[in-house]
Amino acid sequence: MKKINYGDHGKSLSKPNTNLYKKEGMSQVIKSLPNLYLRHSSRSIFHRYVSSAGGDITRPALTPGSDILMQHLKNATTPRVVLKIVNEHYSIMNSKHIMQALRSLFDLQKCGSSDVSTNEILRHPDFNKLCRKLKFQSGVIELNETIEALKVISYVGVPSNSTIVQVLLQLIRQDINSLNLHHVIFLDFLVGQFNSSPLVEAFRMALPIIFEIHLPVKIDKRNVTHLAEYLHYASKVDLSKNSIKILVDALLESTEELDGKTAKSIIWSLTDMDPTEYFAPLLDKAINDLLIHIDELNYTDLESTLSKMVHKYTKKHSYFYNETFVDTCVNYLIDHDLGFKYGVYALRKIGRITHVNRYLLDYVSKKALEDPTCVTNADASDIYSIVIAMSLTSYRPLHWDNLKDLIVRKKQLASENKREIIWIRFMASLCLLDIYKLDVITKALNSDYLNSLFKKGFNSDFENYFSIWQSIKINRPELVDILPSKYDPEQVIDSMKPIPEFPLEASLQKGLGSDQYVLTDLVSKIGHQIDHAILFRKGGYPVAVNKDVKFIEDIEVLEKNDLLLILGLRSVHYTLNTKELRGSVALSLKSLEVDGYSVLPVNLEIWESLSDFERIPYLMQEIKNKMDTDIAISENIGK
Repeated sequence: MKKINYGDHGKSLSKPNTNLYKKEGMSQVIKSLPNLYLRHSSRSIFHRYVSSAGGDITRPALTPGSDILMQHLKNATTPRVVLKIVNEHYSIMNSKHIMQALRSLFDLQKCGSSDVSTNEILRHPDFNKLCRKLKFQSGVIELNETIEALKVISYVGVPSNSTIVQVLLQLIRQDINSLNLHHVIFLDFLVGQFNSSPLVEAFRMALPIIFEIHLPVKIDKRNVTHLAEYLHYASKVDLSKNSIKILVDALLESTEELDGKTAKSIIWSLTDMDPTEYFAPLLDKAINDLLIHIDELNYTDLESTLSKMVHKYTKKHSYFYNETFVDTCVNYLIDHDLGFKYGVYALRKIGRITHVNRYLLDYVSKKALEDPTCVTNADASDIYSIVIAMSLTSYRPLHWDNLKDLIVRKKQLASENKREIIWIRFMASLCLLDIYKLDVITKALNSDYLNSLFKKGFNSDFENYFSIWQSIKINRPELVDILPSKYDPEQVIDSMKPIPEFPLEASLQKGLGSDQYVLTDLVSKIGHQIDHAILFRKGGYPVAVNKDVKFIEDIEVLEKNDLLLILGLRSVHYTLNTKELRGSVALSLKSLEVDGYSVLPVNLEIWESLSDFERIPYLMQEIKNKMDTDIAISENIGK
């Protein structure tokens, strides 16, 4: 079979000088494109190709059958018919016929009305003829048609180093200033489909620069659909902050309500870029409009949107969290009764940001009651997601006893090596649910595993480890022998990152009259981190204490004295939406109280929201309520 060249390969092109893009301005980059990649202009190359083939670039004269030919091309029902027409009428085809032939091939192949594979079209001799004809006529087709031809050529799979691809790209390069923003975006997509070549790489580097040059001049601020498409492009390439700001401002200035598809596109684009507070108003607008048009989207769209926002959420970039949107996604799932698996996926996502939805917990437990195989056949990552979500707070859903029994009887959980499972967290969460599975315990408390875990130094891993100790000590003392003595919390806690600040310290010292009454930054021998400890004698008078104490167990407490431990709880200690104490924090408080300590948790978010003159009285009143006695308050508070 004769090798098909799609119109002769041109000479090899020189390697692009990428440093030019860094050193020169944008206009210079575009101006330099012809010199970078070609020895001659595109028109010169075009004439050289025509000359070598003995062709003629002028449009052929119309014959009596030309209009009929166009109709035949339009009405062709399969690619084979199109190629046959090309073969039989090759000599009289003009540029319009060529474009219609390409258009018909693309449409028929794309919609599935094809009797040949795309690869067969690529290798078909009549398609090669069509490409050669396109090469001869390419000088007289319009810019839009050139881009459309490149689209079809790309779709069929013609190599990037073929003559026809080079010719089309050169023609587009020559009309670079005539491109509109949509042209640039589509061309960026097309060249992304081609294998690397000097000219292809030139376009890949230049197109984002061209987009930025044209953006301030050619942007249509009245069309939010187009603006959303431009923002999507910005999220995929490295545009300047100024260009992104232009797009964000334009979308914010628009008073047009976004439809569901456009709102979703904007949210996805914002989550695909490096976060900045500047995005917050636009994200809020897009979410609100998405909620209005939520019926325009399917659950796959909603779930993907939720996933993107959840993965982008951090304390610093909290605007990626929208409580109403999260709960709306959950309600959609329940209302459409999408089933156990979708429910577990949703638990996994919202559990990641400690969002609690009791209706979803009830729904999943109900599905497990209706079909126990949902749990017995579930993989370890699904059970992990359920356990994490169920242990976030003290709430236990409907049919919890049934679900708990299914989890208890689930075999070989630890045999699956799932990357998403943090085994120390899995074990700690099971303990919070009063479930002690030997295989998970063995894996989570393995010496090699713990050693590698603690070397990473994440406080969350230490906290989960201490939760296991505290839970077993309180609820299952008969299992205490399984705890690894090599990693006793008394030694391990020194590896934790210290509490960074103690905002209550100065107010406590001033309220009680001296810094000698307030111990700061303490720990317990089973892993508790304590912000402050205060010793009181009868009558509510504070007692001076030894400042060289590290463990609360080492504080000397006389029979007539009372010791109060104060924990400054930050937002991370509470669930994101319901503001309930997280299960692990509640366990920590309970274990201290079981050991006989009086513990006062102080919500720092509430305390810091008070005016300065309210903070000390607030603390003193909280201490008074906890100790059930009047507290001797310093007379210097108001001074």
